[in-house]
Amino acid sequence: MTTRIARVLDRPDGGFALEYDNTRGEKYMMQLDARTYEGAIREARVFLGVDSDDCDEDGIHWDIE
Repeated sequence: MTTRIARVLDRPDGGFALEYDNTRGEKYMMQLDARTYEGAIREARVFLGVDSDDCDEDGIHWDIE
């Protein structure tokens, strides 16, 4: 099973960002629209398409930290 890592990061302005790998190992960063860490995790899961089994629609397992 392929596993990818996504990280929720604190931004200097008090918000959150998501850093994640694509299929070629390149890192991408996007701003999240959440006010809490828990909200940022939920938003990251929706963006990545992660279901309750921590897998996306392609069967890729995601570790969101």
